[in-house]
Amino acid sequence: MEKTVGMKTALVITGGYCNIQLAQSLLPKSVDLIIAADSGYATAKKLGITPDITMGDFDSYKESLPQGMDILRVACEKDLTDTMLACEYARDNGCSYITIVGGTGGRIDHSLSNVFYLEELRKQGVKVRLTDGENSVQVILNESVTVPADGGYFSVFALDECKITEQGCKYPLTDARLIRQRPYALSNEVVGEYATITVEGAALLVTSKR
Repeated sequence: MEKTVGMKTALVITGGYCNIQLAQSLLPKSVDLIIAADSGYATAKKLGITPDITMGDFDSYKESLPQGMDILRVACEKDLTDTMLACEYARDNGCSYITIVGGTGGRIDHSLSNVFYLEELRKQGVKVRLTDGENSVQVILNESVTVPADGGYFSVFALDECKITEQGCKYPLTDARLIRQRPYALSNEVVGEYATITVEGAALLVTSKR
């Protein structure tokens, strides 16, 4: 991977489900910092990526790590998950864009924790995309984003209450009220080259392969 120019970026590789073949096509072409979180090191090996540092409590990765690799070990009794620890390490090292690979499947509490944590990072000024190859999640916070046509679906979920406009899609919306308790903006499709989503407030954008 090449180094970035301008905005400093990080790749955080976690445990959980990951479609290796599809995830490889979604990796950033350039990155400044690569972190494996606990069993994310096993995923990194499958992706053919060597992390700059591997960190966590290593309750899920029991094998030996390579000699000379930077390793940060923490206690199992901690306030942060290994994924959160890795993201905050990236943030504290100046990264303002993070791609998280993995982090879904298996235990639903960990999946929900990873998804909800994206909002906290976004409000801190860090843009984050989480992907397992088949699905990608990011937070839209008082902004417009585009979704390219790739034959998949996209859905928007309010994190509290927000106003949403969707253009260039099969089911357009204009200044629609969206609340967390009534998630109706699901399974939309891009018409043309891309769709534009504008959110006043905070929402989750989920894109999924067919």
